[in-house]
Amino acid sequence: MGDIERRGRPSALFIAPIMPSDRGNGLAMRTGFFLDAYAKRFEIDLAVVPLAGATKELTPFVDARIRRAAVLPLARDTHFALIRGIADPKAQLAAFRTYARPSIVAGLSAELERALLAFVADAVYDLVHVSRLYLASLAAAWMGAKGRGGCLVVDCDEDDASAYRRLARLYRNWGRGRRADWAEAEADAFKALAVHWLPNFDLRLAASAGEARRLSARAEGAEVAVVPNVVPLSANRLAPYPPPGGRRDIVFVGTLGYLPNIDAALWFAKRVWPRLRAAVPFPLRFVIAGQGAPREVMDLARQSGIVVLGSFDDAAPLYRRAALAVVPIRAGGGTRIKLLESAKYGVPVVATRFGAAGTGFRSGQELLVADNERDFAACCARLLTDGELASRLRAQALRKVRHDYDARSIAAGLLGKIAAGCRKGVK
Repeated sequence: MGDIERRGRPSALFIAPIMPSDRGNGLAMRTGFFLDAYAKRFEIDLAVVPLAGATKELTPFVDARIRRAAVLPLARDTHFALIRGIADPKAQLAAFRTYARPSIVAGLSAELERALLAFVADAVYDLVHVSRLYLASLAAAWMGAKGRGGCLVVDCDEDDASAYRRLARLYRNWGRGRRADWAEAEADAFKALAVHWLPNFDLRLAASAGEARRLSARAEGAEVAVVPNVVPLSANRLAPYPPPGGRRDIVFVGTLGYLPNIDAALWFAKRVWPRLRAAVPFPLRFVIAGQGAPREVMDLARQSGIVVLGSFDDAAPLYRRAALAVVPIRAGGGTRIKLLESAKYGVPVVATRFGAAGTGFRSGQELLVADNERDFAACCARLLTDGELASRLRAQALRKVRHDYDARSIAAGLLGKIAAGCRKGVK
């Protein structure tokens, strides 16, 4: 790695909006992958800015990969607090548009920035990694001619502006016009954030080629490299299919406080589930698993055959009992780790086109794809009743995950990108 290699084991500052992990939600797992990859080459100081939810204590996974860590304090800035206090919705939205920053960055107070610099003290880093673009301002001290140096990396994961525009359309479909207007304002603010901060980084990353293209357009054509999501793989062979027992379980796994996952669960349960139950000759159970489920999702458990589970530490038992996994996502951003997890455990998948986007999974090769309730139900019924097709798709999906989403090879590629950035003059 050029200068880095000659000085021995280098140091890195890793700034994340959630405690990194090897399990749990997609963001925690993505940050966990980067932490694990960097730990092979760097001594890491971890600064967690808990904008993505409550942060637990250091886990053995994190503790084994860092030198030291701090969880920084959140406090809403006064300007945004005043906006939130405006009673009239139209006036509040107008004030938020004038604010011109995504609401999530309101937690990045001056107090938090001082806490980060106090944690860093006089440390000199060879690498500063920021997970998610909305934390970009925290790397300002390392930017520009008078910065502290170091190779600056931002993992955007997704183009937040596009994701919020999809959320706006989803809200409008639900008849929630005010929330749709707010989501549009968030999208505009994220676009401005990308335009301002992306050019300041030496290496910009995204989870898929589509997300990279959109982010590159925000950065006036600056290159955005792809580092896909990964899932830890085991050496175990595929379990027999279908799982034993007369009943067939269908699973949907995701953070249930996230609107696209809420929409997916409701759409499948209300529009697809009745058709599917009528189409197969054996009993079915639809298992919805994830933390933060709102009442409208919890109420789905009143329907016959539907179970709503809360948070869980390990998804493996859910997948091992499942005959089918569904990814009926119609909005959001990034790529769906839940699809990769299903393939890892050998569970055949039916997804929407958007749910499969960015993965390279092809309909009829690694999964089946459908976008309306009739076709989605028909695809599910086909996989549940055609064991030969289901076995072929799940075997090919597992091969693709092992070939395209192997954590070791992707980590090596990431470190190669860092090395190339440093050879370009990054000190």
